Amino acid sequence: MIEKDKIRIMCEEIEKEQKIKILFCVENGSRAWNMSSKDSDYDIRFVYKRNVESYLSLNKSPEVITKSYNKEGIPCEAKGCEYDILGFDLYKFSRMLQSSNPTTIEWLMSPILYYGTVPDKLYSFATEQYNPMALYHHYRSMCRQNYDKYLKSGKFLTYKKYLYAMRGLVNAKYVLEVGELPEIDFLDMLDTVDRYHEGWPVAPKKVTDKLREIIRLKTTQKEKDITENVVMLDSYIEEFLSNKQEPAPRKSYTDYLDKYVVEEVQK
Repeated sequence: MIEKDKIRIMCEEIEKEQKIKILFCVENGSRAWNMSSKDSDYDIRFVYKRNVESYLSLNKSPEVITKSYNKEGIPCEAKGCEYDILGFDLYKFSRMLQSSNPTTIEWLMSPILYYGTVPDKLYSFATEQYNPMALYHHYRSMCRQNYDKYLKSGKFLTYKKYLYAMRGLVNAKYVLEVGELPEIDFLDMLDTVDRYHEGWPVAPKKVTDKLREIIRLKTTQKEKDITENVVMLDSYIEEFLSNKQEPAPRKSYTDYLDKYVVEEVQK
């Protein structure tokens, strides 16, 4: 059975068990970013809705659903699972999207769709009404956290941590310098940076070339294989984190999103 079929069955089982309707289910993680290792798990994310009565009840239903499955598709403990599944209720997801939470935008833009259909209205809101400042600070924080905790300290130093830190850096600088949403596929993002690096000062060619090399190495290794510090990347990260520049915020038209959610739960 191919992976998509396994995941579709999992989604159907979750729908029956939780009495929900999954609107869409996608991959969000190293597989979606095109930088997975040979032992990467599946980071499966979905958005669901309940019936109208559930939203009107005094006893509110959970807004988050988590599940874990082994390689055979059997429920198991979260630690060491093959399929890590996380679902958000439509209201929770939409509130996060309303504030331009980058996680919700990445779910909607994921190149790997397992189940359901990404709603056009949510996708349009995500790609047209996002706040650049919120995106910038999220990706900058991703860079800083991975750098301070793993790269700078030398603890649990892996290619994965370098790629997470540098994906945060590249995406943040792209939002700042170019003013557009970063691409989900990180290799595609690096190609875009290279094509316009003279006019868009996101990252020099020696940095993007080094990141491609790390991605190639990561695909042949295990997630937790230890490596050494890459001085060039460390210096580039420190330079970026010392820069206090940020993009201007932009107001979104949230009435549009509010109207969509009400209409969707009434279907």
